[in-house]
Amino acid sequence: MTAIWFILAAMTAAAVLGLLWPLSRRAIVPAGETGGAAIATETAFYEDQIAEIARDLDRGLIAPEEAESAKAEAARRLLRASREVTRETEEAGTVEAARPAEPRLRRRRAASAFAVSTIPLVALIAYGLYGSPELPAQTEADRQAARGGADELMKAVGQIEARLARDPNDARGWAVLAPVYMRTGRFDEAARAYGNIARLKGETADLLADQGEALTAAADGTVTPEAKALFEKAQAKDPNAPKPRFYLARAAEQAGETGEAIRQLTTLEAASPPDAPWLGVVRQTLARLKGEPEPPATPSAAPKIPAAQQAAIRGMVDGLDARLKAGGGTPDEWLRLVRSRAVLGEHDQAAAALARARTALAGDPQGLAQVEQGARAIGLDPEGGPGRSAETAPSGPAARAETEAAMAAVRAMPQAERDAAIRGMVDGLDRRLAARGGTPDEWMRLVRSYSALGERDQAIKALDRARMALAANGEAVARLDGLARELDLPGKAAP
Repeated sequence: MTAIWFILAAMTAAAVLGLLWPLSRRAIVPAGETGGAAIATETAFYEDQIAEIARDLDRGLIAPEEAESAKAEAARRLLRASREVTRETEEAGTVEAARPAEPRLRRRRAASAFAVSTIPLVALIAYGLYGSPELPAQTEADRQAARGGADELMKAVGQIEARLARDPNDARGWAVLAPVYMRTGRFDEAARAYGNIARLKGETADLLADQGEALTAAADGTVTPEAKALFEKAQAKDPNAPKPRFYLARAAEQAGETGEAIRQLTTLEAASPPDAPWLGVVRQTLARLKGEPEPPATPSAAPKIPAAQQAAIRGMVDGLDARLKAGGGTPDEWLRLVRSRAVLGEHDQAAAALARARTALAGDPQGLAQVEQGARAIGLDPEGGPGRSAETAPSGPAARAETEAAMAAVRAMPQAERDAAIRGMVDGLDRRLAARGGTPDEWMRLVRSYSALGERDQAIKALDRARMALAANGEAVARLDGLARELDLPGKAAP
């Protein structure tokens, strides 16, 4: 990346010098041209005098004798001026004749140097303000894939919207569109979609809270009166629902009712399980409202990761590995793969992933350094292997014991961190499939992941999106139907 900046700077300097060089050269005026200009001036003055004498004679202002005398005097002055100009030109020479052009030359040099030298500076400042120099380079294939994925998503959304225009009572369609609207920043339309779901399927605390959250997001974080009414209705339906109480506390804080906000958050903290992911935010907000220092993070117990979640984690890691092997990826993705293999106890595969990352990122020294640093932090040596030699790596029961120890280390992570890590992987896969589409295996992995996390509604929505994205692939749709039966999810919706 540094080399291209040097090349661009050299090209800019060459262009500037190419423009400045001809503008900075001195314009030499030959002596003959200077003398000729002076004589032409005297001649024009003489002709004007002769014409004026003739006009005075015609009007009778002077006598004919006086007119002839004035003409002779003007002719003598013209001859005398011509001789003086010729003599001065011969004595001064070429350099003296060029002197009258010096001030004009200096001004031209200064103006041209200022104009041409300012252009690169203005261009760099404008690019720094409005450009995106931090974005990584993209190949044409990457750009086409991104455009194609976005076009595919917009096409699918357009098809659902067209169907809903014909049949506004299709609750399944509104349920698919609402989260898509939220992810794409179309908060007003998301609120309308959640309202339609509540109208068709009945109001629940979750639907009312989601609609209120969409309205709050549309108002840039301000809990509007309409959103507050929805949160109050949701809280009345389910007093233990955390989202309505949290947003009601925010509404009270925005209204200046600090005591009510503290009461709501205190109730939420007391009613939340000890491993609730939102507890950290609640406690920080409480400390801020009370003017107290932030409470230290307390590690939670280490519950066992269900087998289904372990399978989901391994499936996502394998999917990331296959995608990087097929098309490469960013330094963050390579580092995520290496870390995931190491956490799962698969040191040989972590070393192999690091070696592939070195090959793929050979043209990106900064990204490669990031991956190398992350690899050293998890115990991989500079040569890409684990901290011990391959010969001494455990195998058989020892390897299984090491894998179980790695999984135990994952279980020992605080609940919030573990949930955030799993959620981040699932959300990353969801965003990528929404933006670019994917293979049938990737869509099935997303459905399985949501099902393993116990999020049945999200699994159903992912399944519906997969059916729409893969509608032209009959075999893939059949596999999705089989997966739906396996996970006890609803079959294909009627058109």
